[in-house]
Amino acid sequence: MIMKKKRVLVIGHRTPDSDAVCSAIGYAYFKNHLDKTRLYIPCRAGTLNDETTFILERFNLETPVRIDSVVATVEDMDIKKPVSVSPEQTMMEIAHLIKDRNIQGFPVVDAENRLLGIVDKLDLVVHYVERLEMENLSAIPIDLSHFMSALHGKIQANTGKMKQLSGEIFVAASQRGTTINRTRHGDIAILGDRADVQMDLIKAGCSALIITGDHPVSKEVLELAREKEVLIISSPCRTFATARLINLCMPISYLMSKTVPTVGLITTVNEVREKILESKYRCVMIVDDDDHLIGIITRSDLLEPIQKQVILVDHNEISQAVDGIESADILEIIDHHRVGDISTIGPITVYNEPIGSTCTIVAGQIFLHRIEMIPDIAGVLLSGILSDTLLLTLSTTTGKDREMANKLAEIADLDLTTFGKELLASSINLKGKTPRDILFQDFNTY
Repeated sequence: MIMKKKRVLVIGHRTPDSDAVCSAIGYAYFKNHLDKTRLYIPCRAGTLNDETTFILERFNLETPVRIDSVVATVEDMDIKKPVSVSPEQTMMEIAHLIKDRNIQGFPVVDAENRLLGIVDKLDLVVHYVERLEMENLSAIPIDLSHFMSALHGKIQANTGKMKQLSGEIFVAASQRGTTINRTRHGDIAILGDRADVQMDLIKAGCSALIITGDHPVSKEVLELAREKEVLIISSPCRTFATARLINLCMPISYLMSKTVPTVGLITTVNEVREKILESKYRCVMIVDDDDHLIGIITRSDLLEPIQKQVILVDHNEISQAVDGIESADILEIIDHHRVGDISTIGPITVYNEPIGSTCTIVAGQIFLHRIEMIPDIAGVLLSGILSDTLLLTLSTTTGKDREMANKLAEIADLDLTTFGKELLASSINLKGKTPRDILFQDFNTY
């Protein structure tokens, strides 16, 4: 069995600039080479600006996934493939499944795996206790093969080639006259080795006789049954057990509840908890947009903490982070700003250096671990450095920024001056922008 890799979101601050996005791309590339047990996904926490869009197009890279919240959702859970049943399966089959697999309940699905309903142990118990009388099979016929499988009986006659038991069913336990008078055409009778009554019931129009106790059926009864196309079944069970088996062979479509609590993959874990608490089934079903069954969540699945795993780049303050960061599992922080107010439960890796760009740190880690620096990644990291240092001219620029920029430019086969001018030009596109748009396009609240 191939285990699904745990996803880790590598994400920068809100209103992302080029350094935040480029460092997320570069660090995800670095971690995916270093750690094969997880899948590191570069993300963004907002709309891309013109400069960053230019960079991604220039180096043929996909736009990072937009993440507006890191609150845990269903897709962060370890979803197991559910054991489902079809609506044609019998109550007896479901009871055996509950016993053998120690599962409380089962989703009911159609042939295309669309969720139809749910049935559980309590439904079976209540149905069995409340149904003292045998069900009328006119509305819900029983498949003959299902009944024979449960009964372990034998078909003695079936010239009419019946495939279902259908009609009113009764135990012929009364006196002969009473039994014959209450019989209607198409009825199914359960009785013992009373050959005279068996003959009368066939003549009265019964569609089937179930002879209990494994008693032999006389030659005369079988001949008449074949002539009248009446089904004769020999049951090894006594009359009471045979009668009870009839009810247990009803299809679960007759019993299942169609009111099923459902969630999607993007439903938050808090919503899941509320739905499970409200549900009498103590579970919820995971479905897609077309109601195909994906999985099932029970109360026990919520015992362990469920969190999105994230790595923060280019920020370390709650006010700058994506929504829900307080509930996420922060694995690392890679930054070049002041130390903010984000706290974690356990120790984590924090790399914070007073330099001009987070991309400088990321590039340094890739070189340090001797991971191949491909031209496109080199170009993206170079872009982040040049953007955050305004082409290496700001006072925050360090010797390390310049060293990394030159190294990356060589790998990407770029001239620093020429490419820097292209980058700068892409960032000062004022077409269609108001003065307010220009003022707040790279504006963060601290």
